Amino acid sequence: MIPTPRQRPRQRETSDDGLTKDHLSSGTTAVDPVSSSKGLKSPTISVEKLGVTTLRDDNISSSSGHQEVATPSKDEKPLTSSSKSSNVNCIPEERRKKLEKGLHTVQNRVPGAKKMMDLVNMLPPRVRMVILSLWLLWKVVLFVIFLHVLLFTSSQLTTDSSQDAVSSGSTSRLTREVSDTNSNNNPRILYIITTLAEFNNGLRQTVKGQDRLGEVLIPIMVDSVESMVHEPFNYHVDVFIIAAYQLKKDREDYIRSRLPDGVGLEVWDDACPLGYEAKHSEDAVIDNTRALARQHRYVIKDKLMHYDLFVAFEDDMRITGDHVAHFMNMSKEIEKLRIEAPQTVPNQLPVKTDPKEQNYHGPLTQGQMNRLIPGFIRVEALVDEAQYGAQTTLANIDRDFMYDVVTEQGQVQPKEIHFNSRICCHVQMKPNKNTPVHPPPQDIIIWETNIKALSALKMPTPKVGKPSDLVDWVGVLPGPGKRMDVELLIGGYWSGRDGAFGDEEKPGGGRPDIIAQQGGWMATRQQILRMNNDGLCMGSFIPPFDPPMYRNDGQESFNVEFWSGGYQLFTGVRGGCNMQRIFSLHPDYASNHFIYHVANNKQKQLNQERMLRADNLLGQLNTVRKAAERALVKETGGKR
Repeated sequence: MIPTPRQRPRQRETSDDGLTKDHLSSGTTAVDPVSSSKGLKSPTISVEKLGVTTLRDDNISSSSGHQEVATPSKDEKPLTSSSKSSNVNCIPEERRKKLEKGLHTVQNRVPGAKKMMDLVNMLPPRVRMVILSLWLLWKVVLFVIFLHVLLFTSSQLTTDSSQDAVSSGSTSRLTREVSDTNSNNNPRILYIITTLAEFNNGLRQTVKGQDRLGEVLIPIMVDSVESMVHEPFNYHVDVFIIAAYQLKKDREDYIRSRLPDGVGLEVWDDACPLGYEAKHSEDAVIDNTRALARQHRYVIKDKLMHYDLFVAFEDDMRITGDHVAHFMNMSKEIEKLRIEAPQTVPNQLPVKTDPKEQNYHGPLTQGQMNRLIPGFIRVEALVDEAQYGAQTTLANIDRDFMYDVVTEQGQVQPKEIHFNSRICCHVQMKPNKNTPVHPPPQDIIIWETNIKALSALKMPTPKVGKPSDLVDWVGVLPGPGKRMDVELLIGGYWSGRDGAFGDEEKPGGGRPDIIAQQGGWMATRQQILRMNNDGLCMGSFIPPFDPPMYRNDGQESFNVEFWSGGYQLFTGVRGGCNMQRIFSLHPDYASNHFIYHVANNKQKQLNQERMLRADNLLGQLNTVRKAAERALVKETGGKR
């Protein structure tokens, strides 16, 4: 905050010879020698031995109305014409009267002003000069501080000229994203964890009575944060825990003791909003646990301008420095393409909604690029394959694990590459209650999507700079479509385009078994502002949650999956944003899009045939990508 300058001290007059006049201090009007020569009453002028001329009114007789003039002593020399001229007030008469009138007004209207002026005038002239100098110096310091804050604020709240040309007004006025694309070597990350229960209740194949806070949340949180703040990432991370229960001080102290040095912690406990339980009594007020997942949006609104990246996940999701770095790097490449994207594409054919006819290459409009965001897929590690195994029958798409890689000598050679389980699932948790430490690639399973829901897309080639492998060929995750302009749809080469699934249609984007819920989400500040302010979301992404899109401040009708699972961000449900998630199909980066659901309980709840091995999915996606590449070569005559 810029300090508010204090009340400006009274300006004091100085004659041409530098002598100070005090005639403005007492409210009486001082008249100079020239004025007295015109018949005006004047206070006596005396010349002190120190050489300082002062004006006194103590020789004016109030009883007789006559003025007595003091006679100079022998030691005092009479005033010569030159000394008289040196004491003539250099301020014009009219201006002086206005100044006096203004000072009288200040004295009358400002409490204590007259007393303050009198006290100042009692000080020796040199002291007053020192005070005036210090006051002027303080003004200069305030001005420098003001300029510094003004320039710093301007750099934070405006975008550069290239972004202004393509960004909508509301976002560019609010902020320029400093480090959402990793331009800052040490971006500030807020890691938000939402937790419903301190102890497991035994539902959904959990262990009843298990200390969920001590044995699930804290080990996962510490493992995740340590991977972010240590080499090679060295990110600045703070943690915010939102708990439905009251967190005791000793538990909070324990959490603080487990976090690495330099990591801040805030806790919002007993955080469930209150609501009416209409099912039993319209007058009964209860904790609306379903709306607990909404609360992180209030935290984000409060902290929006203080952090560069927001990572908001459920308490059993492991998010590592690899995930964060990959998300920011991929967001950077998407942003480059977004800035270059045209408003419209000349001679572009109408967007087709049939998955077997959709466009899967070529330029994308800025409206389409605005909706692209890196996506993730939840996975678990098999804990007992004999009892809870993976699917035995794959969809009718072959697996291909051979990739063309460039050697250090610049030669292209085929190489077999499989899923890398280290990134998502090699844990360093303490304590560790039966969580596999280093599960192999074949033990990592997916249950919330499959190859039938996925497509491959060839991203546009950048106009400036070298194309990035991060956003060359990408996978397109399901979700968007409802309540969305068809011109904004982003197509792809669907896995069933060549007839692999017969007459079977591509499944809808909102089905729970194919939507690829993330158990949370991450987004940069700029991405959040764009979703909230630029019309990407049908309802607001951060508070307030007002009608008509929301009812009861967002508590009604919306469940956990809407707020934290991804339904609002990635689908067209009421209030949805229709953001299109993509993931890199390059073998060096594909494994970065899988995040670990450490609870490992879904494999115990759901049918075994839904448990698709992540390695099999990547092999099938590679087959689809190669089919799309062949079709592209055929379509363009070899021009890619």
